[in-house]
Amino acid sequence: MAQYHMPVWDKVMSLRSHSCFNELADNVRALANGSALVEIVNSGNWGDGLIHAGQAEFLADIGVQVERIPVRRLQKKESWKTGLRRLIKGRNAIITGCGAFRDVYNRPSEFALAAKQFKHVLVMPSSLPFMPNLDARRTTFWRRDSAESMKGAPDARFCHDMAFYLQPSPRKATQDLGMFFRDDAERSGVTLPPGNVDLSTQGTHETDIGPFLDHIGACRVIHTNRLHIGIAGALLGREVHLYPGSNDKIKSMFEASLQPFYDNVHFHSEPPSSLYEKVETHEPS
Repeated sequence: MAQYHMPVWDKVMSLRSHSCFNELADNVRALANGSALVEIVNSGNWGDGLIHAGQAEFLADIGVQVERIPVRRLQKKESWKTGLRRLIKGRNAIITGCGAFRDVYNRPSEFALAAKQFKHVLVMPSSLPFMPNLDARRTTFWRRDSAESMKGAPDARFCHDMAFYLQPSPRKATQDLGMFFRDDAERSGVTLPPGNVDLSTQGTHETDIGPFLDHIGACRVIHTNRLHIGIAGALLGREVHLYPGSNDKIKSMFEASLQPFYDNVHFHSEPPSSLYEKVETHEPS
């Protein structure tokens, strides 16, 4: 029978006290200069909601207000008829931290088009496998890892993913095992194990993250190649086993923010064969 570790509450911590968040705060406050910023909002799945929630807490704590505008709204010509152009003219903006700067998505080109409308843009901590097509003279880049993004954007400053700013309340574990592997464009060749739940697809970045954390916290041991399920498990003190997707994002993030601070999180090249045996799993209701 598999041996599961109990939650390690004494090991759990938010990374919000790390100096990089103070440095980011100084940069964002300077950009705002006492005025509200526009946030070019990156839409996403339920896991991305952790980024949005952490970023919202961060901005509130540093006293910076934002007006959130979805990036796709900034693509549409009809938007200008509503007075949006007058609203944003001459203003500064931030782009939600994300992992969407990838060739498999249209988001990089959407960000580039949206950013042209602003005086200066700050990219919140993101994976930057290549240098985005944003005007470097009017853009400040923050990366969330020191491997993959160092190749694409070596001059970007580092700060942890905004999800690490969260301080979730403890959850009671009621199941032994949770398997949360992705089944989308970033999925690797891994075979989905029996009982797998791609939890991140069951909500959006606007969905309350409380139930998301409940589902993850219900499991004592978690196997996933979803980055923010791994981060949530780390924050909740669960034993987490992370696997790569189709790129270096997860390994790079593990090395930057998980391995140094969470000994309850482990990275593997592929799932063990035992994961494909019949096991008790957690499925959200």
